[in-house]
Amino acid sequence: DCIVIMGSNMAENHPVGFQWVMEARERGAPVIHIDPRFTRTSAMATKHVGIRAGSDIAFLGGIANYILQNDLYFREYVERYTNAPVIINEDFTDTEVLDGLFSGWDPEEGQYSVESWMYDGMEIHGSAGQREQGFKPTKGEASGHGGHGGGLHHGEPPSEDRTMQHPRCVFQLLKKHYARYTPEFVAETCGCSVDDFVEVCETLIANSGRDRTSAFCYAVGWTQHTVGVQMIRSAAVVQQLLGNIGRPGGGILALRGHASIQGSTDIPTLYNILPGYIPM
Repeated sequence: DCIVIMGSNMAENHPVGFQWVMEARERGAPVIHIDPRFTRTSAMATKHVGIRAGSDIAFLGGIANYILQNDLYFREYVERYTNAPVIINEDFTDTEVLDGLFSGWDPEEGQYSVESWMYDGMEIHGSAGQREQGFKPTKGEASGHGGHGGGLHHGEPPSEDRTMQHPRCVFQLLKKHYARYTPEFVAETCGCSVDDFVEVCETLIANSGRDRTSAFCYAVGWTQHTVGVQMIRSAAVVQQLLGNIGRPGGGILALRGHASIQGSTDIPTLYNILPGYIPM
């Protein structure tokens, strides 16, 4: 297994949890700390990679591209347990064509209308009575965020290509979007070396797949960025490509101030949200 820590000084701020990272390291697990500062966590890791503050998305996007370009993803997992084979609406346009914006951007409102992002053959409809996009019925944890989207009309997406070769399937759109995140681009953007970046990729990939899983650990070094949600979603893309979500030893661990806080939002035991962060 491998443990990647980004956006966190886990050794100092979560010392009780870090005990288990140290036990994993003693058993041979690589511990990688990717952070602008060299901290006590870096000192206890097997590898520290320094990057510019706020450049995490570029680093994670580079890992995704490295996996995709070299066909190192866990194909059986990606095909069966993610939405990679699902075909997207023909009206969807990526950022290459629209000069950095996705389709549906409303400059007057300053937000996206997501109709063109839907699965092909599926109409957008309400989630818990309202769309999450631009609507904020709750305060606190679920305010305008959450992992949910519009539900399907039935149990399966309307259009899929199990070969994942259709040009509008999620897998191909992902591959196209991340193609720009080359090792050289990552090194220039993040301020690290190409060799360090590739070493992280190879270590993470070698410790993922059918027989192994790896985990990402993050804290407020991600969430307190204005694009913190996108950092975490980028990590989710990497972890799904490698088959590290929903399996023992994998996942993306949010390190928070008290043991029950993340669990209460995820399980959930908060009074105001249903499973999947759906507002009550």
